[in-house]
Amino acid sequence: MIKPQLLKIRENNTTSFDIRYEKVPYFDNPWHYHPELELTLITKSTGMRFVGDNIERFEAGNLVLLGSNLPHHWRNDAPYYQVDSVATAEAIILRFRLDFLGKSLSESPEMEKIKHLFTQAAQGLWFGKTVSAELKTLMLKLQQSQGIERIIIFLDIFKTLAQTDDCRVLSTKIFGGSNPHNDSDRINRVLNYIHVHLQDNIKLDTVAALANMNTSAFCRYVKAQTNKTFVELLNDIRIANACRLLLDSQRDIAEISYECGFENATHFNYTFKKITGQNPTNYRRINLAK
Repeated sequence: MIKPQLLKIRENNTTSFDIRYEKVPYFDNPWHYHPELELTLITKSTGMRFVGDNIERFEAGNLVLLGSNLPHHWRNDAPYYQVDSVATAEAIILRFRLDFLGKSLSESPEMEKIKHLFTQAAQGLWFGKTVSAELKTLMLKLQQSQGIERIIIFLDIFKTLAQTDDCRVLSTKIFGGSNPHNDSDRINRVLNYIHVHLQDNIKLDTVAALANMNTSAFCRYVKAQTNKTFVELLNDIRIANACRLLLDSQRDIAEISYECGFENATHFNYTFKKITGQNPTNYRRINLAK
């Protein structure tokens, strides 16, 4: 079975974990995983976030903790990929291995809440903007710190995360059993094709051919990669894009449904409510009020 790409994090023998401020034209890591846990705070840009079988929009202030070997992918909105774009995608990214603190400290009773947090991170955890704002200062401070101060700030960050109730689990499935695989990952070609051709009538056999598979093998592959059928994956991406258009524009719902690849507004309304629990009109009204 083809796995998501293994991302090898460059090791630094002078520090116990890696933290950096990333500023790029757009986030370019493919659908990937790594043994390190990852805490990512988006400070600038918008797009779509894939974590295990979860697909959601992201924006500045989005804070997510990802467990070891949990497949994920951050894809910016279309304007970021245009040749003349001056936009930037920015994030603070902290990656670390569970064992860097040593077994004695990790297994101590005082670490129980943080250990539970790391266990929950196997499915990915999203945190609210209040926590995100509080941790931005700490993460920036951690990036500049040295020596024992780094460990103190690190523990302070995860003490804050372990104590908050403003969080939720992202993926319904644990993907932590992933193993390294050298083959290039086909799911990235599939995701790229969907985003480029979102408005088109995307056919299963066309995308399966793009992945060099017959349709049956391709359906099994998508299910193994994302815990979704191909239709569910396609609809989730289309509805996530529709959510953005509903909030970022005044276009009518029929026009948005067409732009997101739905043949008629009735099918769009049905799919939208099935995925979000609200019809498009209520979604726009409630979220704009917020």
